[in-house]
Amino acid sequence: MLTTWDDFPVHQTSAPVAHPVSGDPAFYERYYALLFDRATGTHAGFGLSLHPNRGVVDAAFSIARDGEQESLFTAGPLPADRGRLGVGPVRVEVLEPMRSLRVTVEEVDGLGAELTYTAASPALEENRLLRVSGNRTVSDRTRFVQFGHWSGALTFQGERIECDSWTGVRDRSWGVRHQGTAAEGKKTPGSIYAIWSVVHFDDCFVQVTVHEDEQGRGHIRSCVEVPKLAPGGSPIADVAALRRTDSLVCDIDYRPGTRRPKSARLDVGPRGGLDLDLRYEPLGTFQMKGLGYYHPVHRQGAAADEERVHRESWRIADLDPLCPENVHAQQLSVVRRSDGSEGVGVFEHVAIGPHLPSGLPPGLQAPSA
Repeated sequence: MLTTWDDFPVHQTSAPVAHPVSGDPAFYERYYALLFDRATGTHAGFGLSLHPNRGVVDAAFSIARDGEQESLFTAGPLPADRGRLGVGPVRVEVLEPMRSLRVTVEEVDGLGAELTYTAASPALEENRLLRVSGNRTVSDRTRFVQFGHWSGALTFQGERIECDSWTGVRDRSWGVRHQGTAAEGKKTPGSIYAIWSVVHFDDCFVQVTVHEDEQGRGHIRSCVEVPKLAPGGSPIADVAALRRTDSLVCDIDYRPGTRRPKSARLDVGPRGGLDLDLRYEPLGTFQMKGLGYYHPVHRQGAAADEERVHRESWRIADLDPLCPENVHAQQLSVVRRSDGSEGVGVFEHVAIGPHLPSGLPPGLQAPSA
């Protein structure tokens, strides 16, 4: 099936653009973004995913502030052509590749956004994540992350909040992903231990990714120092020139009765050119189910025969932190380096099942004191 995109020289296979090389129903393409403001403790996230083999496009937008979180979910049939990236009241526009994009969320029951992203760093390609379970590929995807700033306005509980160069990050990912993006029914994965962190410092940015098995062996273990984008510089990072390492150890002090960090410390390097001691002090929590991760109903990739829009809200303190849909969370954090400098960023963590180095037991029980 042809689309207008077939008039561009972007083909990677002999098939038209509308046909992915993989027939796996978990094949996806995703836009993701987050922005946060330390002064007000406001934390917002956005995601839009295309699932061509499922024929579904879905999106979510969520804001957490003052212990409350509001979310909007929308989904519908995926159009054959990709000229309009959106569904229902949500859309994303690439204004200038790797430099600027716009996110629009038309207001629904007091929640909305008009935001423009401007890159502050070159885009960083992460290591390709390949994971198998038995003879089945559960993850084979590529992702790039880019630090930047967001300007525009949010609407939260009917109140308009002006955003003037708020701190943030966006990413793009694509490939096969069974955990999170194309959930396998309502089944909770047997064992996951993952950390994802992005931090803005005055002189640079730091990005951390950890995926380990229950023994603590790393599928991915990476910390990268990303420079600021120079005027007129390339918006794509020269990976070979970056200071990066796979030598890092994470120590999480869990809140009693939860799998959520009370504080965290990352010892990075010195192998690989980085020697950092990062200490995280969480300021607030953002539930990732607000963007569809492990959501019991509005999970990413769920069937949508017709367009639908749904609103949800909750007080974060009222949620059971050991309920499967609530374990995955981000925490807006103050981050201190060993040289005394201070930054702001996000510490994202999900731990399901056992993880021997952390003393986490099977299932979703809290770690022993």
